[in-house]
Amino acid sequence: MYAISGAPPALDLLLLKQQGVATRTQLGDVGINQHGIRAQIAARRWQPWGFHVVILHNFEPTRGQLMWAAVLDAGHPAALASHTALELHGFRPFAHEASEIHLLIERGAKVSSHRTITVHESRRLKPEYHVEVAGLPCTNIPRSAIDSAAWQPWPRFACAQVAAVVQQRLCTAEDLDDAMRFVGRVRHKAHLREAIRDIRGGSEALSEIDLVRLCRRFGLQEPDRQVKRSDRHGRLRYLDAEWKLAGGRRVVLEVDGAHHLDVESWQSDMRRERSVVIDGAQVLRATSIEVRVDSSQVAADLIAIGVPRVVRTQLSYRSIGF
Repeated sequence: MYAISGAPPALDLLLLKQQGVATRTQLGDVGINQHGIRAQIAARRWQPWGFHVVILHNFEPTRGQLMWAAVLDAGHPAALASHTALELHGFRPFAHEASEIHLLIERGAKVSSHRTITVHESRRLKPEYHVEVAGLPCTNIPRSAIDSAAWQPWPRFACAQVAAVVQQRLCTAEDLDDAMRFVGRVRHKAHLREAIRDIRGGSEALSEIDLVRLCRRFGLQEPDRQVKRSDRHGRLRYLDAEWKLAGGRRVVLEVDGAHHLDVESWQSDMRRERSVVIDGAQVLRATSIEVRVDSSQVAADLIAIGVPRVVRTQLSYRSIGF
């Protein structure tokens, strides 16, 4: 796709690796001098990008080409970061900021501006911790997750972001906890630490974190989260929250987000609920919005079905009857 008729083989290999993008120095290294570069640009076959980069075609650059242009123009030790790095690692984004290309550079470094590139400066840019994905330098997954969370104005979104990265199995809560030790002063740090602690306890979605906070607020016993079970067909399933009560009783609470409202998910949820009831559990359902903004009603329903209250002592939680 990126081969140029009559070009040196080394240039074809370079363009294949970098999706048709190269620095002027790289072009010189494969035998194309500055006069040749200027001639191609003047003929509008190629287009300049920033201070140091040339895109070797004359149409709108692709997203991948813009990523290459950004890191090549900035040079070492710049790296793609935040939402963009997570995108390269396979993250399924949900924030509109993910449409931008996020570039991390050293404090004070000069880079070209572009409408699709968001530049972040850092005094703690550590290229030894960068990784390459498809040849592109980017921050590793835990650092990318924390940056994408901390660079947001809202703490709730920050918590949702780190929870989603763990939920999509890109890294563990322990990985995030380790990365938090080296990020320095960042926005929402206290909220992120609390969210990561809850994720380590078993919460993998923001709604589950909200549920844990609901239990603490109303003095309820915290449930087991993401409980594994096999359905009647032997397939592994997960329950959002489960309480094991006296006498062998089990209470399950399923917390539904917006995606549960589509027909396919709704039918699947109903089938799963039937199988859980057949296995002997009592099932309650709540929306994630209820858990967040109508927590007193959800707590009252949990108490009514038998979830015990707890009292905090200096040493531990102690269950009490209701």
